[in-house]
Amino acid sequence: APCGLFLPHFFRKLEEMGIHTLQEINPAMPALRSQGHANRRPKHIILLAKNKVGLKNLYQMISASNLKYFKRVPIIPKSELIAHREGIIVGSACEAGELFQAVAEYKDWGELKRIASFYDYLEIQPLCNNAFMLREGKAKDEEELREFNRTIVRLGEELGKPVCATGDVHFLDPEDEIYRHILLATKGFDDCDKPNPLYFRTTDEMLEEFSYLGPEKAYEVVVCNPNSIADMCETLRPVPHNLFAPSIENSVEDLKSLVYGKMHRLYGENPPELITKRVETELGDIIRCKYDVIYMSAQKLVQNSLEHGYLVGSRGSVGSSLVAFMSGITEVNSLPAHYRCPKCKHSDFDYAQDPAHPYGCGADMPDMNCPVCGTPYVKDGFNIPFETFLGFGGDKVPDIDLNFSGEYQSSAHRHTFELFGESHVFRAGTIGTVAEKTAFGYVKKYMEERGKTATKAEMLRLAKGCTGVKRTTGQHPGGMVVIPQDKEIYDFCPVQHPADDTDTDIITTHFEYHSMESNLLKLDMLGHDDPSMIRMMEDLTGVDAKTIPLDDPGTRSIFITSEVLGYQDDPV
Repeated sequence: APCGLFLPHFFRKLEEMGIHTLQEINPAMPALRSQGHANRRPKHIILLAKNKVGLKNLYQMISASNLKYFKRVPIIPKSELIAHREGIIVGSACEAGELFQAVAEYKDWGELKRIASFYDYLEIQPLCNNAFMLREGKAKDEEELREFNRTIVRLGEELGKPVCATGDVHFLDPEDEIYRHILLATKGFDDCDKPNPLYFRTTDEMLEEFSYLGPEKAYEVVVCNPNSIADMCETLRPVPHNLFAPSIENSVEDLKSLVYGKMHRLYGENPPELITKRVETELGDIIRCKYDVIYMSAQKLVQNSLEHGYLVGSRGSVGSSLVAFMSGITEVNSLPAHYRCPKCKHSDFDYAQDPAHPYGCGADMPDMNCPVCGTPYVKDGFNIPFETFLGFGGDKVPDIDLNFSGEYQSSAHRHTFELFGESHVFRAGTIGTVAEKTAFGYVKKYMEERGKTATKAEMLRLAKGCTGVKRTTGQHPGGMVVIPQDKEIYDFCPVQHPADDTDTDIITTHFEYHSMESNLLKLDMLGHDDPSMIRMMEDLTGVDAKTIPLDDPGTRSIFITSEVLGYQDDPV
C-alpha cells in the first residue's frame, strides 16, 4: 500500500506520545517501536466523569467505541480519549491496564514514567486479584506482586500523581464468588473455578492488605487518595432530571384547535359543563407539564397512517384521556355513557345514571331517537377517569402506545424521522438479563459437569444469585426515543448498535429505555396484524370498519354461535 496511507495513523500516534516537532521524533523512536503490535490489543482503563462536560464526553466516547471502533468488544482509541478528555479523570486500571503490564514486563524507568504520566491517578490492587499471574508463571511469588505495586507507588511519588488502592470489585460479599464461577462457566472460561475474590473489601481489610507499604503510605493509598479523587467528582445524574420533549411549532395552539373543534362538532357550540370542565382540566395539566408535544406527535403519526388507509389501534392508559379522543389519537371516548345526536348535537348523560337501568358503557344502552329532532342517537362513552392517564395534577408522563399495521410500521417510523430529524430519533434500547429458569439451568449444568450434587433448595439459592445479571442488549420492537432539537443524544445517554447485529444501520440508546421514559419522549409504535386485517376486510367488502356499530347484533352473536357467518353449529 502507498506509504501515505499510514501517515495519518503515524502522526496520531506521535501526538498521543506528546511529540509535536521533528526534533522530538528520534529520541522517541525506541519507545514507539517497543509498543509494536502488542499495544494494538485493548487495554483496560478507568474513566470517571467529574462534571457534566465530562459526562457528555464519556457518552461520546462510549458511542464511538460501539459504532466506529467495535472489534468483538467496544474500544476507545487513545486519540478519541485525548480529544474528549475535558471533564474526565483517567485511572490506570488493573493488571490488564497499560501501566501494570509495563511494570510486569520490567520496562525501563523512563518508559514507565512516560506511560504513567498520561494518567490522572495510578492504581494498585490486592495480591489475590493478581494471583492468577502466579498460576500462569507471569510472576515468581507474592513478593514480586508486592514489588509491582511498590513500583507504581514510586512512580506516583516521582510524578506527583495520587496512587489509589482499588478492589476491582465484581460482587459484594466473599460468598458471592460462586455466582461468578457459574456465570463464567456458561461462557466457557477454562479458569472459571479458580479463586478470584473480587469482593467489596472494608477499609480495615484494605489497610491490612497494603500494610507492606507502611502504615502511613497504606492510609494514603486506601483512604486519602480515593477520597480526594471522589471529591473531584460532582454529584451527577446519568440522565438529566425533568422531561425534555422536542418542540413542534404551534403544538399548544394546534392541540387546542383540534380538541375544541371536535368537541363542538360532536356536542355543539354549548357543550354540557361536564365535557367542557374535563377538557379544560386535562388541557391545563397537559400544557402546564409541556405534554402537548407528546400529544401532537402521536396525533400526527396517527393522522399520517389514516391518510394511507390504515387504522391505528391505541392501547393502555391513553384510552382514559378525553383530549386524546378529541384530538384524534384514539377512538375511545372516555366520557361517562351517554347519548348524543349527530344532527342537532343534543346529548343526554342522565339516562345511563338512572339507578333503574345504570350503564357503564354507551354501546350497551338501548337504541333511542333524539327527542329534539327525531334522529337516531349515537351511543357513546366508556366512563374512564382521566386520572388513569395523567394522574393527579398531571404527575404521570403520558405513555401513548400506537399499534400500526405491520405493513405500515416502517413507514410510520420513517415519518417520525421526518418529523424530528434523523439525528434526533433513536430506537429504544433494551437490556436482556438472566431469567430465573435460565439461571437454574446454568446451575444444574455447572453441578453436573463437576460431578456435584445439591438439594433443590440450594440450587434455587444459587440460581437466584445469578438471576438479573445482564446477558445482552437489544431494541424495543417499536419504541422510538426523540431528543429535543436543541440537544444532542449525548446530553442524555450513549448510543450503540443492537448486540445481536452490530453491522446494522439501526442505532439504539445504550441505556435501557425504561430508565429514561420520564425524561425523554418515547413513542411506542408497534406493528400489529389487526389493522392489516381490518384494511384487507375493508378492501374485500367495501365496508368502512368505522361505521360498524359496537353493539351490532350479528357481531356480538359470533361469540355464541357461528350461524351469522352461514355455518350451522354441530349439536353437542
